[in-house]
Order: sequence, then structure tokens, then C-alpha cells
Amino acid sequence: MAPISVTLARPDPPTAIVALVGEHDAYSSQRLENELTVLLEDSQRIVVDLRDASFIDSTTLSVLLGARHHAEKSSLGFALVLSGQTYTQVHQILDLTGLGPAFAIFGTLEDAFAGVSSGRTTGRPSKAA
Repeated sequence: MAPISVTLARPDPPTAIVALVGEHDAYSSQRLENELTVLLEDSQRIVVDLRDASFIDSTTLSVLLGARHHAEKSSLGFALVLSGQTYTQVHQILDLTGLGPAFAIFGTLEDAFAGVSSGRTTGRPSKAA
């Protein structure tokens, strides 16, 4: 099974890093969904690090989209980290599906932390309350 690493990184605001390594498809998507659900139910902001993911399929993308939607409804931040240096299959599936703008995407963990701390969940800035 492809590795999924969960790290509770920042206590204030509560933020978790979920790192995906290698290939992720329907086989690993249920575990990913379980991990994300537990974190969101615990009111964790989430940064999904995809820099070491070589492949994600539509099932995995659907899990990420569902978690982003849950985070948005709960006023929690949700962001993806993708390398800006290399165009990967992960970039390609986001481009092909047109779902890139549905996510807040950053090139570094530091930028992603700043984004989720402000409640970002999409490529558009959050609306003021």
C-alpha cells in the first residue's frame, strides 16, 4: 500500500500535514478518506503534501475534493502542496479535470501553513465574515 503519513504540525491553529508518497488509487483512497475525516472531525486544518506523490487517480482526487468541501463548511483551512519546479501527473490530473482552482495550492509547506491559518480552501481568497 502506498505510504500516507500524518503529522500534527502546529498546535495553534491546529494543523495536520498529510503526506502522500508514490501512487495513490482506489486501493489507498479509503485509508486517505479515513485519515482526513478523523482530522477534520478533530477540527484540524489540513495541508496535503503531494510533492512526493507520483500518481493520484480520480478516486483519490474525489477524496481530496470531499475533504476540502468538509473543511470549507467547517471554516477550516485545506491546502495542497505541489512542486512548482516539475510538472507531474498530479498537476496533469488537476489540469485535465479543471479542478486546480478548487484547491488552495502552494509550492511550500510554509506558504500552505499560512494559507490554512487564514482559512483558505480554494485558489480564491476566503470571503470576510
